[in-house]
Amino acid sequence: MTLPGENATAWMASPMMLLVVVPLAAGAGWLLTRGVAAIVEFLPADPRRHRAVWGMTILAAVALWWWEVVLGSQLPVGIATTYSATLGLRYLAHAILFLFLAAAAWVDLRHRVIPDAITVPGVLAGLGWNACFPDTLLPIARLLARSFATPTVGLDVLGPAGGLTEPGLPAWLGSAPAVGGLAAAGLMFAVWWWAGTAPDDAPPEANTQARRLPGPRLLIALAGAGGIVAVWLVGVSHWAGLVTGLVGLTVAGGLIWATRLGASWALGREAMGFGDVTLMAMAGAWLGWQACLLACLLAVFLGLAHGLSQLLRHAESELPFGPSLCLGLVIVVVAWQRLWDAASPQFERPLELALVAGLVIGLTAITLWAWARLRTSTAARRD
Repeated sequence: MTLPGENATAWMASPMMLLVVVPLAAGAGWLLTRGVAAIVEFLPADPRRHRAVWGMTILAAVALWWWEVVLGSQLPVGIATTYSATLGLRYLAHAILFLFLAAAAWVDLRHRVIPDAITVPGVLAGLGWNACFPDTLLPIARLLARSFATPTVGLDVLGPAGGLTEPGLPAWLGSAPAVGGLAAAGLMFAVWWWAGTAPDDAPPEANTQARRLPGPRLLIALAGAGGIVAVWLVGVSHWAGLVTGLVGLTVAGGLIWATRLGASWALGREAMGFGDVTLMAMAGAWLGWQACLLACLLAVFLGLAHGLSQLLRHAESELPFGPSLCLGLVIVVVAWQRLWDAASPQFERPLELALVAGLVIGLTAITLWAWARLRTSTAARRD
């Protein structure tokens, strides 16, 4: 696997790179405003709002470039910052993901819905990206054992069970000719396709929001199946990158689905929309399940802060959880190394990991229950 440090291109960290970043960011801002307007159909367009979004998109893109490429802040401690194509591609991957998250948060804040028109392309883009560029997954450190010498720190990227190079994928989950890997990947994709692309006339338990899906489901299924088989035949790191995205999609989406069930049970009614499930599945397809678990834990506290701010402003609307999830994901990506250094020991202990997952589900249910009680009592006092 080619990792950062090879094919050095120092111009990526030079001010000249702004000539590339700024126009691309302006185009991304234009795409964000036009895309959101097309999805939710709110007209007329507000030129001042669009210009503000373009400006914020440019500032965010430049700040992310400075943080990830110039400073190399995502690289583990002990790894020298070297400028390579991988570093630039990782920055581009995170910029694309943030664009999807911004669109989802914007629509959820305004309309209390996260459309399939955002999450389905986001999932497919994330899986395709990780299959093509597995080196751009979140970086982690690993020890390189040497004979008659002190082990040194090397660079790896995050896989389903630790490093993608070491320990890598289990043998049964490998590429061709390991049929078990192909079957597992197909099953994970099929579960997402069945639940995450459900049409509007699906049963309520399968599709609880009015979501709009671009393109026929059959085309998505055929493209996904063909892509999985092709990458399985190619194998090597490309298959490992695809499996990382599929496991992330399944675990992250499943965690929010379980959280949704727990919160709905605590409130005695539906507490979260299915769009939150598809949103985290999209994030898992890009980042892997470990980063999404950390983001869910952060989102609980961010959601509570959001709810309290609504109470102080006497807001009557429901509490959308999608923006909290999106902000949690951004924080995890930006502060990845600090968070991973603190949390990685827990990911090596199954019991502690299960406790963390249970904590996420329980805290979210308690937060939503407390928010509902506070909102009810506040409304009663006003009356």
